[in-house]
Amino acid sequence: MASREDITQPDEKQRKTGVIRWVGRIGLGLLILLVMLAVTGLIHQAVATQNDKQEFPPPGQLVAVDGYKLHINCTGEGSPTVILDAAGGNASPSWGLVQPEIAQSTRVCAYDRAGMGWSERGPAPRDMNQQVRELHALLTGAGIDGPYVLVGHSYGGRIARVYAKEYPSEVVGMVLIDPGTLDDDPRFPQERHAELAAEERTIALACWLAPFGAVRLLLPQADYDDLPPQEGAAMDTFGVTTKYFRAILDQYRAMPQTYQQERAVMSLGSIPLIVVSATTPEDKTRRVWTEINGELAGLSTNSIHRVMQGATHSGLLWKSEHAQVTIDAIQQVIEAARTGQPLAR
Repeated sequence: MASREDITQPDEKQRKTGVIRWVGRIGLGLLILLVMLAVTGLIHQAVATQNDKQEFPPPGQLVAVDGYKLHINCTGEGSPTVILDAAGGNASPSWGLVQPEIAQSTRVCAYDRAGMGWSERGPAPRDMNQQVRELHALLTGAGIDGPYVLVGHSYGGRIARVYAKEYPSEVVGMVLIDPGTLDDDPRFPQERHAELAAEERTIALACWLAPFGAVRLLLPQADYDDLPPQEGAAMDTFGVTTKYFRAILDQYRAMPQTYQQERAVMSLGSIPLIVVSATTPEDKTRRVWTEINGELAGLSTNSIHRVMQGATHSGLLWKSEHAQVTIDAIQQVIEAARTGQPLAR
């Protein structure tokens, strides 16, 4: 005969089975919820991206280069033609304060590297040689003849220098806007290298999150200073796409080749060259960056290194008073290229 305790105590096996089923139902529910959130995010990102494309159509032309299309926007008339190359994470709208001013005196073209702005992604590796070949093919395909004055902001300055090495007869002048160089330079503080490594990891994570709309939801709106609102809004739409983060990650992964190719530029001869440096923030990384800028000015025997007190790296394009220094430098190089006279210091 069963005891009272045997009758009233639940069967241990049944209790465990019930707990497992309960946990399983919760797990299944969470999985379904995650799948629904992921699908919702995918749909939202796809719709929002399509809306962005309709609201911000490319202002220039899309030119086929080896099976993919690159965007270039040219305004103004005259020679030499000025080619504007944006910073590593930026696109052609970043020249919104500069391009209209230069267009008053000559033809000026802002383009988007593969994967940036309105341009489609290009093949890897995304090193300097690949990007220089693409720029040359883009200019040829678009019927934009030289001679050129190359203007590069930050990362874009790398492409300008390597382009001038590969196609020296096409380049009659250059302006480098706070270019810096070679992040593996031992003069940079150790924190700089740690920051770059952390940045690469963040970008890799963003490549996974962007298709689900998470970057669009979480990324704060950038401050573009005095850049026209339309250009700033277009830049915001580029910076939340999977294409954008994959392009940036491709750039990072090609840096060893990029460093090697950049070091091969030993001289720019005597072409008119102006290097413009920012000064803010005032830290060791900034001091090394400005020092390197001065060394880059030494690539040409006809050069000026101009340091803009109080300017930030991006402010040299986006803040009106500091962008004027960039505009003046471009105009000065255009004039020197036209007259053949040395740069006036």
